[in-house]
Amino acid sequence: MHTLDPTDVKLLQHLQQDGRISERQLAALVFKSPPAVHDRLVRLRENGYIKGYTVLLDREKIGQPVLVLTHVRLEKQTTELLNAFEEAVKLLPEVQYLLHVSGGWNFILHVTARTPQAYFTFIMEHINSLGNIGGMESCFVLRECKSGGAFVL
Repeated sequence: MHTLDPTDVKLLQHLQQDGRISERQLAALVFKSPPAVHDRLVRLRENGYIKGYTVLLDREKIGQPVLVLTHVRLEKQTTELLNAFEEAVKLLPEVQYLLHVSGGWNFILHVTARTPQAYFTFIMEHINSLGNIGGMESCFVLRECKSGGAFVL
């Protein structure tokens, strides 16, 4: 198993701030050659430290201003039923995050929608139709204060 050295940590910190930074710019920031940085990035990806690259979009500008945290409790909670719910919900593009949690709920979904009515339609047509739903609670986000925060390494 690969362990992170101080240069790896610096690379990951810079990538969390700007995923589009060039290898040449990274090399200058960590005082290494571009080929050495390239090799480190390949190793960090291969060892699973870097899971992928993504772009954070402005929900309002793309027409998805409604964000709802949806808590779901399944009626029956066998491993098979939990896995079936998870697999079905993973396929729904409206669900940005799916968290399997402990406590009074089984899952928390971060769902985006154009309007509250569109969210209601989504819940009725896609979540309730999965069956085995024992309870659900929706928390409409009033203001997103922080998102996409970097990990402390």
